[in-house]
Formats: sequence, structure tokens, C-alpha cells
Amino acid sequence: MWVFDGAIAVLLASVSFIALANIPASDQELFTRTPDFWAYALALAQTLPLAFRRIRPVTVLAIVVAAFFFDRALDYPSSVASVGVPFAFHSLGSQLPRRRSLQIGIPFAAFLVAFTAMGVYYADSVDWGTVVVVLIFTSAPLLLGREVNERRRYLTELEERADRLEREREEKAREAVRAERARIARELHDVVAHEMTVMTVQAAGARRVLDTDPAQAAEALTAIESAGHDALTEMRRLLGLLRQDKSSGELGPQPGLARVDGLIEQMEEAGLAVDFVTEGEAGTVSAGVDLNAYRIIQESLTNSLKHGGPRARASVLVRYEPDRLTVEVADDGRGAAGGLSANGGSGHGLLGMHERVSMLGGTLAAGPRPGGGFIVTAEIPRLRS
Repeated sequence: MWVFDGAIAVLLASVSFIALANIPASDQELFTRTPDFWAYALALAQTLPLAFRRIRPVTVLAIVVAAFFFDRALDYPSSVASVGVPFAFHSLGSQLPRRRSLQIGIPFAAFLVAFTAMGVYYADSVDWGTVVVVLIFTSAPLLLGREVNERRRYLTELEERADRLEREREEKAREAVRAERARIARELHDVVAHEMTVMTVQAAGARRVLDTDPAQAAEALTAIESAGHDALTEMRRLLGLLRQDKSSGELGPQPGLARVDGLIEQMEEAGLAVDFVTEGEAGTVSAGVDLNAYRIIQESLTNSLKHGGPRARASVLVRYEPDRLTVEVADDGRGAAGGLSANGGSGHGLLGMHERVSMLGGTLAAGPRPGGGFIVTAEIPRLRS
């Protein structure tokens, strides 16, 4: 900015020099003195300091006002250099705090107005209109500078507030991710514990019938192998997740796709009409996929109930494919697109669903659908159980 201010100062000084050098003889007769070395020096003093008006506004104002005072007191011909006065007052108001700018600017303005009023009294060439002009040329730029300062301060506060809110939003998002990972870790812990229990029971049964029924013992060993495979798969997904809350783990059996009908009944009792469709052969899926698919349906329907409106209708599609499981939940509500948040109350929401699906190696897409409403689609690799 100092380069811009310097360019303005040099331009004003140049125009002032040209104006002083080309004053008509008829105009020079109105003043006591003709332009000489000191006239040009005072013109420079009223213009060149403006290059530093943002850095040293008080010093610049003092130099410009003093130069203007001596220029008028010595009665040199008027020039464009006097424009430096409103520039200096404006810089004072825009660069200093409100109270300090007024404490300094008002005395300087009062001094120039009083000096001009004395000229009206002692000099016939000065009229009261000049006093009004000086009053406007000092007070108006000062007040305008104050408005610029207040606007700049307001914008700065808005930027700081926006940065603070952004940091808080990011922190809340991280906290939601941590909470969701802790919940998922607890659920996967229960899944793995279930598989280990199955392995223990099957091993005990195989030991009892090993001598009397080898075929049955072989079946039990096959079941142990399958359960162990699934347990290891879930344990790999569990690695890296920090279990933050050990005291609030749920001890009841974990839900799965087999319980979606009951979930839909609950939603319909609460006022949300739901159509449920399955495609493909259900077969078996791993316990982790089964659990998290249920949770995605549960969270999506909950959001539809909360934000879809009183007459919203939802649909649930579960498609079983050889290599993956697709879950699609859609509604025709009016508020889901605006109400679905990254932290849906109990730690779920879009962040939670993304965490669940990405942990299982799948993908999730969520957003408004054409014609209104909201749609959530999750594709999860299908593992046997």
C-alpha cells in the first residue's frame, strides 16, 4: 500500500508544482506573495508526507497542517497541495483507534477552523464560506476515516469468528469420529467375542465325539475354522481403533439384517411409512457386515423420520450379490437434505456411516435425490460367516 500512497503523493506534488508555475497574473494579484522557493517547499510539505500516511498518520497530519498553516499565513497563491489536508485527516481516522483519532483530529480541525475565522476577521479576501469549506475538509474526512476503520475492524472480527467456528466445527467432527470409532470398536469386540464363543463350544463338542463319531467331529472342526477365519477378519478391522469408553459397553446381542423388519415396524409406529425390498439370495454375511448394514439402515431411517416431514415415505433396499452387499435407503421428505448432519445426535450421522463403511472396505454415497428427498447408498464387500 505504501507504493500506492507514494504514487498519489508524487502525483499531487507534481500537479501542485505545475499549478504554481502557471498561475495567471490576474490571480496572483489577489495574494500578497508570488510563488517562490518557499511556496514550492510548502507545497511539497503538504503532499509528499502522504506517502507515509498509513504508517505515521499523526506525524503526517502535523506536517501537512503546519505546512498548510504557513502557506495560508504567508498568503501564497492557493494550489492543489491543500488537498493533502483532507487526505491526512482521513488517514488519521482510518488508522487509529476511535478515541485517539478523535482526541488528535478534533484539536487540529478546530485549529484550522479558528485560523480561517481569524482570516475572515482580518482579511477582506476571506469570507465565511471559506470557514465552512475548511470545516468540511477537516471533519468530514476524519469521520469518513472513522467509518472505514470501524468497517475494517468489523470485517476482521467476522474473519476471526469464521476461523474460530471452522476450528470448532473441525474439532467437533474429529470428536464425532473418535466417538463413532469407539462405538464401532465395542460392537466389533462383541462380534469377535461371539465368534470365539462359537469356537469354544464347537471345540468342546468335537472333543466329546472325536472317538465315537469322527464325521461329526470333522464338521465341528470345519465350523471352528470358519469362525476363526471370521474372527481374524474382524480383528484386523479392529486394529487402530481406540476403545475410549469401557464402562458403557452394551451387553445385549447385536442386531443384524434379520431384525430389519422389527426396526421398520418401530418406524411405522412412529409415523414413517417404509417399503422394504430384498433382492438376491440372502445366504450368509460376516457378523461385522451384518451389524453395520443394520446400523446404516437404522441411522438413515431415523434421519428420514426426524427431517422428512409428517407425510414422508421411505424405502429400504437390501441387495445380496455374490461379492458385495448393497444397502439403499431413500425418502421423499422435505427436510432430510438440510437436516442430515455429520453428527446426528448420538454420534452417528454421515460421519458415522462413512466410518462404518470405510472400515469394512466399502463405499458410501449420500445426498439429495432428484425430485426431493434424500438417499443413502452403501456398498460393502460381502464376507461369509
